[in-house]
Order: sequence, then C-alpha cells, then structure tokens
Amino acid sequence: MKLIHALDQFYYEQILKSLREMNHNNVYGNLTYNSLLYMEVILYNEKCTASFLADTLHVARSAVTVKVNELVAKGIVTKTPCSTDKRVNYLSVRPEIAEDYKQLDVSLKQAIAEIEDRFSASEVASFVAMLGIIRKHHQ
Repeated sequence: MKLIHALDQFYYEQILKSLREMNHNNVYGNLTYNSLLYMEVILYNEKCTASFLADTLHVARSAVTVKVNELVAKGIVTKTPCSTDKRVNYLSVRPEIAEDYKQLDVSLKQAIAEIEDRFSASEVASFVAMLGIIRKHHQ
C-alpha cells in the first residue's frame, strides 16, 4: 500500500471511529463531522474564541456563531466572558465531555504502546519525524 493511501485510510477510519463512538448512545445529539471538528479545535486551543475558530477553519464568523450556539445548546461547549473585554467569549468543551472524548484515544494509546514495544527508539523517532514533516506541509 502506498503511503498516501495508508494515511488517507488512517485519517478516514479515525474520523469515523470518533463519530461513531461519540454518537453511540445519542448522548450528544448525533454530532456531525463539523461539530466534531469544532469541538476538537476548541478542546485543544486554550482561550479559543469564535474569531479564532473562523480564522483557523477559514469560515465566516456568522457560520461559527451558528455552530457554536448549536454546541452550547447541546451542552457540549460553554462560553466564558473575558474579564477585560466583555465582547469576547472564551469557548471550552465541558470537562465531562472532554473526558468522554479523550477516552476515545484508548485504542490509539494501545497502538502506540505496541509500536513502542515492537520498534526501536530510533525507529519510533524516525516515525515521529515523518509525522512532523506531514504536519508541516498540512499547516
């Protein structure tokens, strides 16, 4: 299998796995891919704002407002007003939702543990460097 196909397949399977697991019990109101994407950006960026989301995802601020309000209504995201500028709201994923979401990484952590057991430290370092190259070209 060519590298590009392996990466595409890995990405596809990760996204589907996340969506299936988050929607398994319909607890979160059947999240869409876009909702999951917004949630991840908010989760992994401290002091995330609607403007940051719009700039990061290259979408209109009005579209961000609609999606953020949907996530707030579903109880997934909270807004906290900035203490110095009341026009700014910081977005965060509710802690219990974040914990649920991070539990989805259990299988990935198991795979990483197996990789670290089966491959040498230099092979793992090479793989990490390869992923760094891919990230650099995706940014």
